[in-house]
This record gives sequence, structure tokens and C-alpha cells, in this order.
Amino acid sequence: MDALKGGPKLLAAIGAGVWLTMRAGLGMGRRIIAGDALAQRQLADGLPLHVWRPLRTLLPLAALAGIIAGIGAGRLLTLYNAQIPVLSALAEILLRDIVPLLVGLFACGSVSVALSSRLGAMALNREIDALEALGRDPVAHALGPALAAVLLSAPIHMLLGGIAAVIGCGVPLALIANVGWPLWSGFAFSHEAAAAMLTGIAKLLLYALIAFGVGSAVGAKPVRSPADIGRRATTAFTAGLLGIFSAAALWTALL
Repeated sequence: MDALKGGPKLLAAIGAGVWLTMRAGLGMGRRIIAGDALAQRQLADGLPLHVWRPLRTLLPLAALAGIIAGIGAGRLLTLYNAQIPVLSALAEILLRDIVPLLVGLFACGSVSVALSSRLGAMALNREIDALEALGRDPVAHALGPALAAVLLSAPIHMLLGGIAAVIGCGVPLALIANVGWPLWSGFAFSHEAAAAMLTGIAKLLLYALIAFGVGSAVGAKPVRSPADIGRRATTAFTAGLLGIFSAAALWTALL
């Protein structure tokens, strides 16, 4: 019965996230087309936060994920002499599944939490009321620049994270299975791997939108005290994880 009662709330939360995301995108587009200098400045401020700063953590994580995958593949190659199928499948899985999920989970921990906390603080400080009083769309103002920066970050993070994972994977392959870099790079940068990379970018864009929608929907709820901000940041992170893993499982099952 509790699950049945929670169904309408879940649908309402999903609808709120989708609506806020679409409204933020349309509002930001109108602001850019109109030549809004404040929108351009907000976007310039958001790029380091969402694009460049996370690379300091994302690249080592991607390299470590590649090392783990390379160790497993290297051990498999010591048992079976099947370099072509193993290395080809390893490159595709790494770029199509592992790296997008890793970067998506990192986005969930940063984007969802940051958005929910920021919106809660703005509501508590009456900033949203002030924007409405000035005749500005609070969704376009507060969420539009963040959405643009998050969408711009997805292909950059996927490309650089994929390269870091490929390099990390090559180290244990060389040490455990004597797979040289020329052989491994031939599979990692093949046409099949490039197609897997494009699929990974599409997946990461979906994960980023989920993280953004969850953070927006949770942060848009009324805030009564500063303690609510911390609780909702935790809620946004948990809901974002569930959403991203659900999308990953559904994508894998259907495609």
C-alpha cells in the first residue's frame, strides 16, 4: 500500500524535474538570443564549476576504473589466448558503459546536491521572491546557466575520461598479459570504439539531465529552515543515484 501511495508522488516529482529542465533550457535560450549580458556572465562563471574543476577528480577516477578493467582483462588473457575478442569487447564496454556511468554518478554527487542546496538557500534568503518582483523568470535565472554548463560538460568529460580510462587500462594489460600499447590502442581507437564513445556521450547527456532534473525538483520544494537544505541535498543525491542506475539498466536492456 505504501508503494502505491508513493507512485503519484514519484510521478509528480519526475514531472516537476522535466518541467523545470525544459523551462530552464527555454529561458536560457531566450536570454542568450536577447543578448542578456548577465546570462553570459553567469554561464562564464558556471563553466569552471561544472566543466573544468571536476576534471581534477574525474580523470584519476576514470584512470583507476580503466586499471581495474585492465587487471580483469589481463587475467582473462593469461588463461585464454583470445586477444581480439577480449580487447575489442573491453574497449567498447569501457567507453560505452563504464566511463559514462562513472561520470554520471560523479555528476549526480555534484550537480544534484549543488542545485538542491543552491535553490534552497535562494528560497530561504527570499532571492526567488526578489527575482519575481523584478519581473525576471527565477527558473531561467537560477537554473538556465547551470543547465547550459552541465550539457556542455558532458561531451568534454566523456572524451577526456575515456582517454584516461584507455591509458589506465593499457598499463595492467602490458604488465599482466604482455599486450603492447600499439595493439591495445588499435582496439581502443577503432571505428567500433568511436561508435561506443558516441553512445557513451548520449548516455552521459541523459544521466546529466537526470541529475539536473532531480536537483531542480528537490530544490524547488519549500524550505522552512536551514536544516532542510542539508536533508534535501541528501535526498537529491539518493534520488539521482536511483534515477541514473535505473536509466542505465533500462538502456542496457532495451538497446
